[in-house]
Amino acid sequence: NIPQMYEELTAYIGQMTHPYIKKLAESFFMDEGFARRFQFHSAAKSVHHGFVGGLLEHTLHVTQICDFFCKLYPMLNRDLLLCAAMLHDMGKLKELSRFPANDYTDEGQLLGHIVIGAMEVQKHIEAIPDFPERTASELIHCILAHHGELEYGSPKKPALAEAIALSFADNSDAKLETIKEALNSAPEENMDWLGYNRLLESNIRRTSK
Repeated sequence: NIPQMYEELTAYIGQMTHPYIKKLAESFFMDEGFARRFQFHSAAKSVHHGFVGGLLEHTLHVTQICDFFCKLYPMLNRDLLLCAAMLHDMGKLKELSRFPANDYTDEGQLLGHIVIGAMEVQKHIEAIPDFPERTASELIHCILAHHGELEYGSPKKPALAEAIALSFADNSDAKLETIKEALNSAPEENMDWLGYNRLLESNIRRTSK
């Protein structure tokens, strides 16, 4: 249910108490054009969430996981982490073309969604007068580091607790969705090994009942 998922995601903005972070989140998700594109875009060409509404579903799940982390670890800056979670993959709006093509754009091939997203967030930050410079750097860092490792495409490794939490949430949802999609594509009665999955880096099979 795409409208319901978007409502669940944007409800987190109403809970934010940091005025500048809240204004930044609103500058994206309360914009009608952005909302329309975000709700129907995919999160990938083929690896995980490669379907209409996939970007929204993945973003909602990552934000929900991050919210859970905040309950377990009160040291986390909740507004910073939730805003970063909501924005972490927004660069995919330019990295991937719209359906039915859903393929990498020139910008996507040359820059990738992490850099595109960081650049776009920086533009919005600069449009908000007196946005705290330190907060801006921390938020951009979370986006740049959300793949966790340099070899996975992150320009920076996580240096903040919030960046670590975001990278774990992103990785968890991506991998669990990947194995869910693989299992759903195989007959339910099939208990054999399904073969090697490159994202999971393992041969996988269904759990016995």
